[in-house]
Amino acid sequence: MTEITQEQYQKFFAEFEKVYKEYENKVKERRARGIHDYNVFDVLETKEVKHSKFISSLLDPKGLHYQGDLFLREFVNACGVSDFGLDISNTQVCRESNNIDIYITDGNKHIIIENKLWTGDHDKQVARYIQIIADKIEKGVNKQDLKDRILVLYLTPKSFDIETLGGIKTIEKDCLITEKDYGGISVKYKHITYENEILNWLNAIKAEIINLTDLNVLITQYEKAVKNLTNQGEKMANAKVKEQIKENYELCAAIHDNFKSAEIELTNNFFKEVCEKLENDPEIKNNWTLSSNKFENKNIPVIEITPKELNYSKYFRFVVERKPDEILYGFLKNKILDDFLKNNDEFKLENMNIQTQYFEWYLKADDFAFEKMALKDFILKNIKNKNGVEEAVKDYVDKILSDIKKSKNKLKEINDKINANKQ
Repeated sequence: MTEITQEQYQKFFAEFEKVYKEYENKVKERRARGIHDYNVFDVLETKEVKHSKFISSLLDPKGLHYQGDLFLREFVNACGVSDFGLDISNTQVCRESNNIDIYITDGNKHIIIENKLWTGDHDKQVARYIQIIADKIEKGVNKQDLKDRILVLYLTPKSFDIETLGGIKTIEKDCLITEKDYGGISVKYKHITYENEILNWLNAIKAEIINLTDLNVLITQYEKAVKNLTNQGEKMANAKVKEQIKENYELCAAIHDNFKSAEIELTNNFFKEVCEKLENDPEIKNNWTLSSNKFENKNIPVIEITPKELNYSKYFRFVVERKPDEILYGFLKNKILDDFLKNNDEFKLENMNIQTQYFEWYLKADDFAFEKMALKDFILKNIKNKNGVEEAVKDYVDKILSDIKKSKNKLKEINDKINANKQ
C-alpha cells in the first residue's frame, strides 16, 4: 500500500467532514418531519424479557388490549399451527409459568414458547419444560398421545438449523423427542422466527385494528423494534458519504487499520485509571480484593473485584471487562462455578430466584447492576464528558463503588447458598 502523507489525511478529513455534515443535516430534516429512531421498546428492559412480556400481553385474550382472542388467533395462523387444535375461545396465556417464557393452554392442548435472542440453549430448558407439562397432564394418558397435546415453538431472531438442544434426543422438522432421563417424550415442534412469523403476525393484527389508533401505534413501534432486532430497520444511507469512501479507498483502508488500535488504547487507558483509583479507595482496601490484567493492546482488560476472605472455589464476583466490541459490567460467575452448574443438573440457580443473562454469565436480579455498552458508545460517552476524561473516570469509579456497596450483603448470601453443601 502506498504511504499516505499527512497532507492527504488532512485533505480527506476536511472533505469528509463537509460531506458528513450534509448527511447529518438530511437526518435532522427527516427527524423534524417525524421520521426518527426513537422507540419506546428500546428503553424498556432488555433482551428476551421485553419481547416475551409484550408478545404474551398481546396473546392473552384477557389482556388490556380488549381485543379478546383476536391476536392469539392470528398468531396461531401466522405460525402455521392452526391444525394443532388449540381451543382459542378457552385459552389461558401465562408468562414465566415454571420459568417457561410463554405458556399457552386450553387445558387439553399445551404450547410452550421458548424465546431465544442471542443466547443459546442451556440447562436443558426445553426438555425440562416438556416434562413439567407432561406431568401436569392427567395420569393414565398414553405417552404416545402426548405428541398431539404438547407443541414447542422455538423462537429466534432469524432462521438457522437447530442441530442440538439439551435433554433432547431427536430434533426433526415437526417433532422433538426428549432423552430417556426426561421421559423419552415425543411432542410437536416448530422453529419460528422474529423476521418471518412474528413480523407476519404483527402485520396481520395491524390490518385488523386499523381504526384503533393508539393500539396500532404501539404495535407499529414494536414492529420497528423487531425489524431492528433482525437487521431490517430503515437505513439512512448517504450516497455522497459512500462515494467519498470509494474515491479514497486506500486512505480509508489505512485509517481502518489504525482505528482498532486507537480504540483499544483509549479504553485501556481509561481502565487503567479506573483501576488505580479503585486500588486507593478505602471501601476496596477494607472489604474487597481487586485484580486486573495488564492494560496492553493485545490483552482484553478485565477488572475483578472479589469479596475479601472468600474461601469458596465457586462464586460470583463483580467484573468490568472490555470485549472486542463492547464493555460489560456486572456480577459474574467464575469458571469453576460455571462448570459446576453445567455438570450438576440437580443444582439450579433459579431455585434460589437467581437468573443469569448475556450468554448465561452475568447475574440478573434487582440487587445487582448489569450493563452492556458498545465500545464506540463507551468511548464517546467518556471522551465527551463535559468535565473531561478525568471526571468521567471519577464518575465510573463512583458508580462501581455504589453498586458493590449496595450489593455486597446479597452477594455474600448467594455465594454462601451456592457453597452450602460444599459440593
